[in-house]
Amino acid sequence: MNPWIIAGLCLTGAGFIAWGAARLHLRWPLLILSVLLAAIALQLFFAARGQGGFHDLAAIVAQTFTVIPALLGIVTGLALAAIRGHPLHWRSRAGGLAALGLLTAAGTAAATLLI
Repeated sequence: MNPWIIAGLCLTGAGFIAWGAARLHLRWPLLILSVLLAAIALQLFFAARGQGGFHDLAAIVAQTFTVIPALLGIVTGLALAAIRGHPLHWRSRAGGLAALGLLTAAGTAAATLLI
């Protein structure tokens, strides 16, 4: 399958989830999505880092075409919801955990690209 199609689906799917969660004032969909993205990003980082000097270049490509577009989709979805008057409130336990998951995913994706 074309990786650009996968990237587009990740971007639109994550953006729709983030926009819908903010619009409906639900924190749990974004929390689950951020934890899943952090787990995927960490697994791809460990695969890209490799063992014994062997790096898995497919993990770097997967990180580029899945996690990074999903993060961009979340930012876009939350921005569109905020523009339309539905900002997501981050001052709760679920909001803090979602922010931590998103920061972990973003930092791990950046570290993967620096390998």
